[in-house]
Amino acid sequence: MSNIKRAVAQAASVITAMLLAVGGVQSAEPATKIDQSLQNITALVRPGKVGYATVWDGNRYVQCRRLLDGGYRCEAAGSVLQPSLKAVLTGERLNRLAALGWTIDPAFGNFVQLFPPNLATSAVADQILKALTQGYGADEVNLEFGTAWIDDVPCPPRNGPSQNLAGMINDVREMQSVAIKTCSYVAPSEPSQKVASAAELIAFSGAEATAEFQRLRINASKKTVWVVFSAGIGYVQCMPASPEALFYCEAQSAESWSALSAVLTPERVGKLQSMGYAAPGRAPNYWKEYPFSTFSDAAVAHEVLTILVDIYGYTGARKYRVRTEED
Repeated sequence: MSNIKRAVAQAASVITAMLLAVGGVQSAEPATKIDQSLQNITALVRPGKVGYATVWDGNRYVQCRRLLDGGYRCEAAGSVLQPSLKAVLTGERLNRLAALGWTIDPAFGNFVQLFPPNLATSAVADQILKALTQGYGADEVNLEFGTAWIDDVPCPPRNGPSQNLAGMINDVREMQSVAIKTCSYVAPSEPSQKVASAAELIAFSGAEATAEFQRLRINASKKTVWVVFSAGIGYVQCMPASPEALFYCEAQSAESWSALSAVLTPERVGKLQSMGYAAPGRAPNYWKEYPFSTFSDAAVAHEVLTILVDIYGYTGARKYRVRTEED
């Protein structure tokens, strides 16, 4: 067997082992399939093991286990183990999950809900479907379903950080090398990177910042694209303007946040204005326009990073924060 064929076969084996489809229910509606999965782990008891029912769309999942009292404990995917979900779990969707009764489990960063033993499996299934569609934006058409029986131990193995379906309880052999086998997980903290000058920050982050402005330029015809670079105290926010074909940027002023009065010394304000930023008036912040025809994405990005260091005193002790309309 060629290396390519072997790799494909191994990948198929892993996927098949991870995603154990529930047989005989493929023609049913999503809520019915979830209901049947819950009934399956209730009816089929295996000594020393716990039955888990899982429904997922990509890496968005809800997984439930049967409790001794007849209820269910369900977990929904979180962003601690799956950082990519930060773009999915917007503030509005987090509010929806909270309204549906889901709370954060600090052990793994997943969302958890306990369903009482007197609640019908069909009602639990309905709540699971709402969590996936309303909280995660999952598509009912793409939902997949599975049941599995895993050793009844205090801390069953879970798919490791950034793996497919990260945080899901799973004991398949192919995932053991990257599985979490503890009772909690703490994401590693981002290493601090001190910067002594704007040039150093540009060297570290210039490419990433440039890509953000490239994104704005490409999507300039849209009215809802923007980016904010925040130094903790002081920020620069930018958006494209069309049909003017330019970037419009604002640097936070003491008028919009009084705490900046101690940071924005006359010398720093003078330097900001020498870079072309107009005084507050048109807006509560300092502002500048960068025509597309005159400024490259890199030029704007480098100037914004320079403002973080030279105007707001950013030192890199904590990574500056980038926010976009997708947050």
